[in-house]
Amino acid sequence: MTNSILTISRDRPLQHSRTLVLQAAGYRVSAASNDNEAIRFVETEKSINLVLLCHSVPEASRVFLVTRIKELKPKLPILMLYNGYDPTEAKVDGSLHSLETPEAMLNMIGFMTSDVGA
Repeated sequence: MTNSILTISRDRPLQHSRTLVLQAAGYRVSAASNDNEAIRFVETEKSINLVLLCHSVPEASRVFLVTRIKELKPKLPILMLYNGYDPTEAKVDGSLHSLETPEAMLNMIGFMTSDVGA
């Protein structure tokens, strides 16, 4: 079974690059560039395994999106890629510096989508 990832970003070129990396690693990727697209995807897509939230999403949207996604699917993991010192009040499940290597991002996604200890 192929894991499905939703990427949420306001930076389309960056989102496209991440999508290519994720697809090359075997993930099915859907992309949202605004809050409505992201929520609509979470509401309708049954097979999503992880949400990847980009640092380009404004803080107010981060908090809204994470809160709403957790209401809809409490067990769906959310990984935030941050840039520099970029604190968030959003209750994400994990975070990774966006300048880490693609391998670091893939390792974290792999960890967050596995059933470790289940």
